[in-house]
Amino acid sequence: MPLISIVMPVRNGAATLAETLDSLAVQSFRDFELVLVNDGSTDETARIAEGHAHRLPALRVVTHESSQGVARSINDGLAAGDSEFVARLDADDLAQPQRLERQLAFLQAHAGVGVCGSHMQVFSTEEPQQRFVLAHPTSSPAIRTALLQRCAIAHPSVMCRRQVFEQVGVYDVRFDFAEDYELWCRASLLGIQFANIPETLTWYRKHAGQVSRQKAQLQFERDVQIKIRYMAAFLQGEAPGLLPQFLALQTQFPSRELALAVLQQCGPTMTRLARFVPDADEYASMVTGALLRHLAA
Repeated sequence: MPLISIVMPVRNGAATLAETLDSLAVQSFRDFELVLVNDGSTDETARIAEGHAHRLPALRVVTHESSQGVARSINDGLAAGDSEFVARLDADDLAQPQRLERQLAFLQAHAGVGVCGSHMQVFSTEEPQQRFVLAHPTSSPAIRTALLQRCAIAHPSVMCRRQVFEQVGVYDVRFDFAEDYELWCRASLLGIQFANIPETLTWYRKHAGQVSRQKAQLQFERDVQIKIRYMAAFLQGEAPGLLPQFLALQTQFPSRELALAVLQQCGPTMTRLARFVPDADEYASMVTGALLRHLAA
C-alpha cells in the first residue's frame, strides 16, 4: 500500500481534470496512489482519467452511477484505501511538484500534528489579473481560534494522518458544500492539532462552475450552523446568538444601524468567548476586522 492516498472527487471535471492529473504526475515524492471518485459524471471525465493511467500507475477509480455528493464521494475514496496519510486535491486545482514531499516531511517531523494545510495561490484563467495568495494562520491555537470565523484549513491543500478519521469520524454528508469546515471544527473540539505550512503548495482555480459559486447561499447557511455549534462548545453550551453572523466573512448588513443592533445583541457573548479561545491575538484580530467591516462609515 502506498504511503499516501490522494482522494479526489470529480463530477463532470473534463475541462480541468487533465491539467490537475498532470500536476500529480510530476510530484517529487512518488509513493502515493490517486483514488479518483467519479461521482456520476456525464462528460469525458472517465476517459481522461483512463488516459492518465500510464503516468499515474497507482490510479484507482471509484465510480458512482449517479451523483452522491462531495462528502459521500470523499468518504468512499477514504474507504478504498488504508494508507498512513491522506491528501486532498480537487479536479480543478493544481499541486506544486514539491507538495507531497514537503507536507509528508512536515508531518513526520511533527508527530503531534494531525492535519497539515498550506498557503494557496488563487488564480483564474477567466480573469488572469485576479491572482493572490490565500494565507491562513500557521499554529494550531491560531487555526482553532480562526475556525470560529472561517475555514482556516484550505481543503484542497490538506494532508492528514488517516488516524484522524479513525478518531474523529469521516465527513458528514449533511454538510455538503461545507463538509470540510464541519470536519475541522469537530476535529478541533476532539483535540486534533493543526498546522499550515507557510508555502504556496497548491494552486486553487476560481471559475464560474465551482460549487462555492453555484451553492453560495446553501454553503453560507451551513457555515452558520457549524459556527453556532462550534461557538457553543467554547461557551460551555451557551447559545452564541447572532455572533456567528456578525463574525462571518460572508455577512453584509444592509445598513450600519442594523450592524449596530446586531453588535449590541451579541457584544456580551463576544466578550465572554474571548476568555476561552486558544489564541487571544487571533481572536482580537478577527473581532477588530468584523467591527471595521460592518461599522465603518
